[in-house]
Amino acid sequence: MIGRHDGSLVESPSQKAPSLRKAVQMHVRPSILRLTKQFTAPFLTCLCLCLPAVGQHVSTTAANLLPERSIPDSPQAADRLTLGERFHLEVHTTVGPSAFILPAVESGITMAHPPGNYPRDWSDGPGAFGRNYGAEVARHVTGGMTHFAIAAIDREDPRYYPCLSTHYVPRFIHALTFTLVDRADAGHRTIAVSNLAGSAAAGFVGMAFLPPGFNDTTHAYQRATVEMSTFAAHNLVAEFSPGVVRVLHKLHVSDRIAGSFLPPESPALHRRP
Repeated sequence: MIGRHDGSLVESPSQKAPSLRKAVQMHVRPSILRLTKQFTAPFLTCLCLCLPAVGQHVSTTAANLLPERSIPDSPQAADRLTLGERFHLEVHTTVGPSAFILPAVESGITMAHPPGNYPRDWSDGPGAFGRNYGAEVARHVTGGMTHFAIAAIDREDPRYYPCLSTHYVPRFIHALTFTLVDRADAGHRTIAVSNLAGSAAAGFVGMAFLPPGFNDTTHAYQRATVEMSTFAAHNLVAEFSPGVVRVLHKLHVSDRIAGSFLPPESPALHRRP
């Protein structure tokens, strides 16, 4: 407290600061979290439902996001995938070796650096690793299968088409952009509804089994963002697969083992005799 000339006391600036922080924590922060929980799920639901309807209108604008020659010409009818071929591609990605190794790595990271207030039975011991591993596998499988189903319904081509440029920066930008703007069966560019829907499904499936405090819409939105980043990583690996294969060859990794980890549409898997 600071005394005034008239004898009254007022709060010093150092005393006001904690009071302001406490007020923000008690009133502002809970309000923001409450609004996020209320509007995140409806927003993602509307996004997934509305994008197919507006995709044709947006595709013309989205075409400007990619280089003119970054995607090959429209496929012939014989080049379009059947439902069985689509499923084969998705199975290679969703239940391939990497689909079981990456969740183990993610589970180990989560247990090594558990988030605040993470329950003990989810952060310590073999049982905790099993729970985290199962949650990560469920997220990846849900995202992949939703991606497969929506792509088949929306007639998106699930394959990644590499950039025709030989420079690293355009290829990097192309791979990231292809996460949001991919190719339709007819050959034209379109909004990647399947990636968005798969990410949303992967994020919200955890609400059914994750521990309290981590099964809310705020964490679901965070998991959806992480899943979208895996789609981007898939594209980056496919784009730069020739370089990845060269590194694996130097490590004396066989083509068969390398092919089991790379995306099935990777250019490196089709350029070798």
